[in-house]
Amino acid sequence: MDLYLTLKAGFMGFVLALGVQVLVFYLLGSVVGVHKRSFLYAFSLAAAASFVAVCVLLYYRAHDYRPAEAELFLAGCVGGWIGGVLSAFTNLRRLLAGFLK
Repeated sequence: MDLYLTLKAGFMGFVLALGVQVLVFYLLGSVVGVHKRSFLYAFSLAAAASFVAVCVLLYYRAHDYRPAEAELFLAGCVGGWIGGVLSAFTNLRRLLAGFLK
């Protein structure tokens, strides 16, 4: 049960981080009109927004578990978020930059 909970939380953090980052880059490129030369600023904003989204997820979902399981859920979500941010910066950089003008 503990491994399943940690993997589930890690996957939730990873998917939420990547989803919010893609959404932020799409909005910055289409609505705001940020240029590709401002990629690092846009990526910093997207990483901060994905962190806030994971914190909101943790705030609402951590109350469903016992204290020992909540710690595993927290560790899995934060690990998934870190993995999502690093994956977006290394592997998805060209895709994210394609959303910008």
